[in-house]
Amino acid sequence: MSGSITTDDLATRIDDAARAPYILDVRSSDAYDQWRIEGKVPLDIANIPYWTVLGEMESVLGTLPKHREVIVVCAHGGSSGMVVETIDQKNVHNLQGGMDAWANTLVPRTLWDDGSSFVVQFDRVAKGCLSYAVGSRGASMAVIDAGASLEPYLALAEEMNTTITDAFDTHLHADHVSLGRQVAAHTGATYRIASGDAETARFDFAPLIDGERFEYGDLDVVVRSVATPGHTPGSTSLEVAGRFLMTGDAVFVSGIGRPDLGGQTEPWAKDLFATIHETLAALDHGLEVCPAHYTSRAESRDDGTLHRSLGDLLTNDPIVSMTDEAAFVAYVVDHLGTPPSQYDDIRKVNLGHLQPDPEMLKELEVGRNECALSK
Repeated sequence: MSGSITTDDLATRIDDAARAPYILDVRSSDAYDQWRIEGKVPLDIANIPYWTVLGEMESVLGTLPKHREVIVVCAHGGSSGMVVETIDQKNVHNLQGGMDAWANTLVPRTLWDDGSSFVVQFDRVAKGCLSYAVGSRGASMAVIDAGASLEPYLALAEEMNTTITDAFDTHLHADHVSLGRQVAAHTGATYRIASGDAETARFDFAPLIDGERFEYGDLDVVVRSVATPGHTPGSTSLEVAGRFLMTGDAVFVSGIGRPDLGGQTEPWAKDLFATIHETLAALDHGLEVCPAHYTSRAESRDDGTLHRSLGDLLTNDPIVSMTDEAAFVAYVVDHLGTPPSQYDDIRKVNLGHLQPDPEMLKELEVGRNECALSK
C-alpha cells in the first residue's frame, strides 16, 4: 500500500526530531554528494541508487525501519515512485516531484502580524534562501528578494486582500535566479533594485535611492532603503516598520556576504567593513536582521524563522565584530573559497544578458547557496 508526500509537507517536518521521517535517496552518489535534503536536526538518511534497491531488494528492505515513515527521493519523482511501488509497504512513501520540486518549495512563516500589517518570511529550504512580503491587509504589499515560485507570494496577497505594488531585490543575486521582475510583470508592480548593481541591465527598473521611503497601507508599515555596499556595490538593506532590517547578503544571522563575486575582493571587503561599522552600527540596534540567505537550518529559531538582533550581531558575531579593517580584509581574503562556477551565469540571467531554457535554469539552481563567509 504505497503512497506519496508533498514537498510542502516534508518541509514542515524535517526540523522536528519527533516528526522527521527516514529518507531513502535513490539518486546516484554524485548527485547525492552535490545536494541532499537537510534539516535543523540531523536526518536519518541513506543513499542507495535505485538500481541497487531494485536489484538487491531483500537486503535493502532489511536496512529500512519497520515502524517509521520512509520517504523515497529521486531527481523527479519517477524512479522513487517505482521503488515505492515495488516495496509496497504502507510506511514507505514517494516524494512527489523529487528534488526538482524540493528545489522550489517555499515555506511561509510570520515574523509579525498586528491584525492589520504583516511581515512574512519565505524559506526556500532546499537552497537556504529567504524572501519576504510586507504590507497591510486590504491595501498594498511589497515582495523582497523573490525566488523559486510566484505562487506563494500571489497566494499571500490574495489571503491578505492586498495588491502587490513593489518587488525589491536587495542586490544582484548570484546564487539563484531572481523572480522580482516576474512578480512585477505578473502583478503590475514596480521592480526596484539599486543602479549600482543593475547598470548594465537589459530591462527597465526603478533605481533604489538611499533613504527612499515606501508605504504600504497603514503608516506602521514603512520601508526605508539603506545603502549597504560590500557584498555588491549596490547592496541595499530595507528597514521595515522600525522593527526589521532586510539586509540581503550584506550580513547574515551568522557571518557576512562574500565580497568576491565581482572579482574585486579587497575593495569590496573594505566597503563591507565600512557598511558594518559606519552604516549598520548607526542604526537602531534593536532592529531584527533578516537576511536573504542562511548557511544551515541550525541557525533558525524554535518557530523556524531566521533573524537576529542587530546589536547582538554587531557585538558577538566573530567576523562582524572585528574592528580592525586590515585584519577584517585579510581574514576575508584568506578564507574565501572559489565561488560556484554557475554564479557568473546566474548574474547574467538576473541582468537580462542570458535567457536560459528550462533545463539550463534547473541546472543553474542546483545546490545550496554559498554566499556566506562565517567563522
